[in-house]
Amino acid sequence: MKFSPIDMLTAPLRAVTQAQMKRLTAIHGWSAVLLGLLLYAVVATGTAAVFAREIGRWSAGGIRESAPLEGPVDARVRALAGEVDPAFLHDVGVWAGHDDDLHIFFHDHRLNPESGLKEDYGTIFRVDGGTGTVLERHDGFVWNDPAAYATSALQQFLVDLHVQLYLPEPWGLLVTGILGLMMMAAVVSGLIMHRHVIRDLFVAERPGGRLVSVRDRHVLASSWSLPFAFLLAFTGSFFSFASTIGFPLVASVAFGGDKEAMSETLFEPPVPEDATPARLASLDYLLADSTARAGAPATFVAIAGYGRADARVTVWHRPAPGGLVPVKQEFDGTSRSFLGAAPMVGRTPSAGSALYGLMFPLHFGDFAGIFSQAVWGGLGIAMCFVILSGLRLWVRRRAGQPLWDAFGRAMLVTGYGLPLGMLTAAWACCIARPAGDTFWWTPAGFLIGAGASILAGLLVAEPARLTRLFQRTLAAACLLLPLLRLATGGMTWSDALLHGQHDVLTVDLLLIAGGIAFWALTKPAGAARPALTAEPAE
Repeated sequence: MKFSPIDMLTAPLRAVTQAQMKRLTAIHGWSAVLLGLLLYAVVATGTAAVFAREIGRWSAGGIRESAPLEGPVDARVRALAGEVDPAFLHDVGVWAGHDDDLHIFFHDHRLNPESGLKEDYGTIFRVDGGTGTVLERHDGFVWNDPAAYATSALQQFLVDLHVQLYLPEPWGLLVTGILGLMMMAAVVSGLIMHRHVIRDLFVAERPGGRLVSVRDRHVLASSWSLPFAFLLAFTGSFFSFASTIGFPLVASVAFGGDKEAMSETLFEPPVPEDATPARLASLDYLLADSTARAGAPATFVAIAGYGRADARVTVWHRPAPGGLVPVKQEFDGTSRSFLGAAPMVGRTPSAGSALYGLMFPLHFGDFAGIFSQAVWGGLGIAMCFVILSGLRLWVRRRAGQPLWDAFGRAMLVTGYGLPLGMLTAAWACCIARPAGDTFWWTPAGFLIGAGASILAGLLVAEPARLTRLFQRTLAAACLLLPLLRLATGGMTWSDALLHGQHDVLTVDLLLIAGGIAFWALTKPAGAARPALTAEPAE
């Protein structure tokens, strides 16, 4: 018997006994059943979070006249430094919002009685980047209030929903970390179960029974998304467990539980202490110098020891053209001398630091701009299909059993209800933007959409009718959302083109395309194929 090169490469995957295959199938299926809907929620929200910055600028509605941190930053920081407690000059962070606004955070570290941990405590200002007018001021443990540091309530909500399922810390991170591990297990077991994995990349749908057709599409989508799924699962688990288990464990073992000392060792340069008063060098000069060296826009500025002789200024930049890892550069805060590019973690370049830096672009998919984000978004949609189609195959084998029929109904409601909830969150954000509290109404809008989906699942008995109802509602929500954004003070397309803010057009066009796609899925009741009337559409 002759073997092709593909057969030789995949031979180890085929060397599985029938008993082992049954166990793998059980592991693959039951892990998906137990946690599959939560995993779908993480992947679906992550697909939206890939475009979080674009959605943030789309929902903020303001016009940016200059690139982030290119305005008169130095004058703004100096003017506000005299208005805060001198203790808060220990650390200063500066970053740009979605409009022409700057966030300037003066803080030190204090024990938070609610969490029992040392956290950033101080004063954060949101100022007009052009005039320097203070727009908002917040004092205290500001990270506990998203309105204090975030410009877009919709962006913040979507990121929180993806990262920790809107659960309190650290439980949300632990849940998403476990889901990442489960996804890796599903990828490995699925890879072994696909005995002809290379051939499955090009499988064609076969005519005949409906179950075979669904299985073929599941195999095709999962085969193409296997590497991507493992990559996202690994990097996502890393982020979830690093802050909840990894770094606390390092702090406990190596620093006696002192997280502040660990943070200074891992993320800040070693500086001989010198509390002598000294004037900080011009931040405008340092930003221009750092941007020229990095070849990419600055995104964040950190000042340690403001007003002291030992002050250090660290500037973060987006990856340089052709690069993957963000750039981090350090300067002497008084002499303004360049101290060099710093690793993302640790004090000297290392393989670990390089891998740590790669985690961010590989997970969020922003290393090649909108092109890589579009690829990540498309693969995310494919993964959502893989999860739901796999669950559907598992449920259909047990059709007629009340418990499994109820799970199938829950799968249908979750599959359509989650994107509907995200859309109603966007609707609520737009409606509340002119005069309401967007940070309250955005999650409330999500709950309204999710609650309406559950209610529809309880009231509409026929799955095919419920599916069409969801599809038409999603189509209308997508198509009308750009009009709602305009009606509530959003930027027009002409203004967006004039000021080079293409994110507004990008998100609007994606919503229109999504609305058309959802509407195309719907079929009049009389035109539906008999095979679809008794089961949800794919």
